Amino acid sequence: MGFWLFGKESRQMKHLPLAAVAVMLVVTVTMGLGVAPLSATTTSGEHAETEAFEPQSVTPSTHSPQPTHTIEANSGDDAVLNTLALPTETIERSDLRHQYADLGPASEFDTGVTTDRLVTRSIVAELDAADSDDERLDRIDSELSELETAVIDLEDRQQEAIDAFNQETLEPREFVEELAVIHLKAATYRERMNTLEEYAETIDGDALSDDRLQRTEYDLRMLESPLRAHAVSVLRGEQPANKIMIETSSDELALTAIEDETYIREVNRQGLRESGTPTLSADQPEEMTQEQYPVLWDRSTSWSSDGIDSVFMMSVNYPGGELRTFIDGVSEQTFIEHKQLPLDGVNTGETTNKLQDGLNVTVDQTYAGGPFRVTVTDAETDEPVEATVTVGQDGRESQPVGTVDEDGIVWAISPREPFTVTVLGDGTSAAFVDVTPQPPEAVTAGQ
Repeated sequence: MGFWLFGKESRQMKHLPLAAVAVMLVVTVTMGLGVAPLSATTTSGEHAETEAFEPQSVTPSTHSPQPTHTIEANSGDDAVLNTLALPTETIERSDLRHQYADLGPASEFDTGVTTDRLVTRSIVAELDAADSDDERLDRIDSELSELETAVIDLEDRQQEAIDAFNQETLEPREFVEELAVIHLKAATYRERMNTLEEYAETIDGDALSDDRLQRTEYDLRMLESPLRAHAVSVLRGEQPANKIMIETSSDELALTAIEDETYIREVNRQGLRESGTPTLSADQPEEMTQEQYPVLWDRSTSWSSDGIDSVFMMSVNYPGGELRTFIDGVSEQTFIEHKQLPLDGVNTGETTNKLQDGLNVTVDQTYAGGPFRVTVTDAETDEPVEATVTVGQDGRESQPVGTVDEDGIVWAISPREPFTVTVLGDGTSAAFVDVTPQPPEAVTAGQ
């Protein structure tokens, strides 16, 4: 199984340095593991009903606030779509190399899920066998405390994985596997929490604190994401091998991939969170989302907002995809973004064109870490031609991107550093296009 790595040399920071890595996984996940609805304060848009989606974890920090990086190359619906991003200045690893490794068997993931679910069944059996409702409620309270501790353990496990990855003691494949395991465990823990909540309500509807349940729900959801679900599917062999772009910085990470005809992105910036008294009001998340993601908001068919003072979650549905963000109630910053976007809905920015050896090659970019489109046509007829596309950096061996479709188009994820797109047409025809990707903040308004 092949890996692409866009990295950086390790630098000692508060927790760790930043790395960008593209990983080719040869094994997978279903895009889901259903999410139970939150019982927090909720508002909804006047559109279709919002579907459930998946998120990951964050611990409040005392880091000084940093600006949210968004993409806005220009105004209007043709703007490069806004995105949360890691600051380029913190990235310390930008070379490209490929590695080969075999992923572990799918049974390793399923065994863990099965074990956690067996624990839940055992708890339910013991609750049924309890002598009184008071004893059952005491046991439920104890199990919820255990779950709260388990959430902290998962958050620590994620941070340790980021540390090890940046110190280059954890390979890209192993890093993705660890995030996939955390995703699955968080999902099964939510199942257990929901089971305990339902059990408690049959005894006393007011037995459990709503705030307690909601905070645990959010913490678990922030440890999950559609991107991680996609990685699980690849690891299970349910979907074909794929490349995942990884960026990490201190206690933050960004992951991007293309699955079929959909661009998937996860960004988790814990450093944007603050400790203190929440000041975000219930109506602000909607206003912030409209301002930060105007193009997607204009495309939306539904939206919803859930909040518990310290954190709010916005979900925006649009044709073919969904945006979910988490907003810190203290710093009033968007610190998590999960995005699923059909490729035909991606707005590109800078274009690079090359006529060579009978081929007309056009590369349409978004930003470093974002999707870019390669279009290949015949230089004389302008008709699409069959071609294979690869990407390489610094004179290293190019890595395959794929074969263009019937329209002469193929999509890929952009590395951080300059790269060369190689197009191999029929016979011996070939074209080479040098591309310099723009960092997200370079095409962001108001930085």
